Amino acid sequence: MESFRRSRLIGFFAALYITGFLAMPAVLLAGGGSLVLHLPFDEEAGAQRFVDASGQGHDAGCGGSIPCPRATGDAGFFELSSSHWAWLEVPDHPDLNPGRELTMSVWIRPGNALWQNGKPVRIGGGKILGKTTAKFNGGFLLGTDVKSQKDLTYQLYPEIWDSAGKQYVFRAGEFKFGQWTHLAVTWKSGGSMIGYVNGREVARIEASDRPIGANNNPLRIGIAPWDTNALAFRGGIDDVRIYREALATTEIQWLYNFGRNGHDDSQNLPQFPEGPESPEVPANPN
Repeated sequence: MESFRRSRLIGFFAALYITGFLAMPAVLLAGGGSLVLHLPFDEEAGAQRFVDASGQGHDAGCGGSIPCPRATGDAGFFELSSSHWAWLEVPDHPDLNPGRELTMSVWIRPGNALWQNGKPVRIGGGKILGKTTAKFNGGFLLGTDVKSQKDLTYQLYPEIWDSAGKQYVFRAGEFKFGQWTHLAVTWKSGGSMIGYVNGREVARIEASDRPIGANNNPLRIGIAPWDTNALAFRGGIDDVRIYREALATTEIQWLYNFGRNGHDDSQNLPQFPEGPESPEVPANPN
């Protein structure tokens, strides 16, 4: 029932935008200043370059030593096995060291699991996007962690390091294996670090008075940003957005209600393979 109501809501607002009766919220528009990265994953199969639709030119790349996620024209599917995993890299740029304010927003469909008899029996988390180093003395990270193996559920797991290297972190919320979910985290120095799952606030902690620490690592998607052999994510990733601004709760709700680039996921689930029926494919422990 909730997905039906959301699909009606998306259709209603889309009609208003098209007819000009309602202005598109600034948070959804490219060239708005604070939006510095937007990867809609519209590319077709075989893509090695994923275009930044923000207008800032921060395209994500793969190929060569970086195994590419499988483009579907609708989302990116990040594969994971005991011998193969995929990720994307966005080259370092001052835009991607956000300073005093940040919003990370992304849609994911977690698919990392051990399968037996056609069913997932144990799930694993993974890192979705981030920019930090192995010294963890600055940067940001959005990841997932397992909440319940029995219920096959996850929780939001973001980490941010200020310019003094102090870590700010929480685990909160709940979402299910195999379902498209919207995650967002906002930060404002001297204010709060806030987490959202499907448009709802799930955690709020006090943020540092200092800015987020800068680093010269690339921004990485689908892998631990400090180590490309660790904590890979398996599943769908779509509509990656980075803002140099702490979006308001109403703006986060706009991003959720608008769906994955305006898609209605109650009727538009990509047909990703569900996974091997083998206990030899490991689930990430974190």
